[in-house]
Amino acid sequence: MSDRAVQDEIIRYLADAKVRAQGARGTPICNDEAAKAAQFAHFLARRYYRDRLARSFRYSHRFRGQTGRTAEEVVDSDEFDQFLSQCVMGSLESARRVGAMARSQLSAAPEPGPWWQDLLGYEYAYFLQAATAERAASVDRPAPGVSAVCRQFAWALPRMLPRLRAGESIGNDLQRNAVLLFSRTEAGRIYVVEVEPHVERIFRATNGHSTVNEIATAAGVPDEQVHATLASLAGIGAVRFPF
Repeated sequence: MSDRAVQDEIIRYLADAKVRAQGARGTPICNDEAAKAAQFAHFLARRYYRDRLARSFRYSHRFRGQTGRTAEEVVDSDEFDQFLSQCVMGSLESARRVGAMARSQLSAAPEPGPWWQDLLGYEYAYFLQAATAERAASVDRPAPGVSAVCRQFAWALPRMLPRLRAGESIGNDLQRNAVLLFSRTEAGRIYVVEVEPHVERIFRATNGHSTVNEIATAAGVPDEQVHATLASLAGIGAVRFPF
């Protein structure tokens, strides 16, 4: 094996609990070092998810004095200990599990306001982008980005977040429906954009199985507009095109 191949195998062993469960055989790690490697893998996973939870749930963190909880505390829980034996670090599945732990942890706390669940939904969707690093598989037809999600909110999050940063109160004037699209590019840049109804319909119809014409029919949007919209969504990592 080349040095690069050895490095890739070690990284895979440390990142994927399913690989470690098969034992050290076939990897560049000897049996005597397997236990140490597993311990180090657990350390890496805790650090990886703690960092991304802290960054993604930073707005709810401002209310820790009221809630008595923070999202990143879940990495020290018994539930997270069990998760480590199944964790594939950087995968969408693992991000969903850790994000759900954090959301459940914060949902059980006293709510600072009627907008609390919307805020947690926003931070959860953002966390999926920050904690998912798996590469997208090739597709034959337009498909959504690996971690891209579109969510409806009952509060105007784009206007709410600046108020939270400024320490201002949240009034009922911000209670309005908003649809936000969350995505991440292959370079790791995260986007959160408010989208119009026709864009939401196009995104939801982009399932990896439908052609552009079929997407246009399902979304009720002209073909030409669908082409332009998909191109824009591809630029922010929300959809993928066949190569």
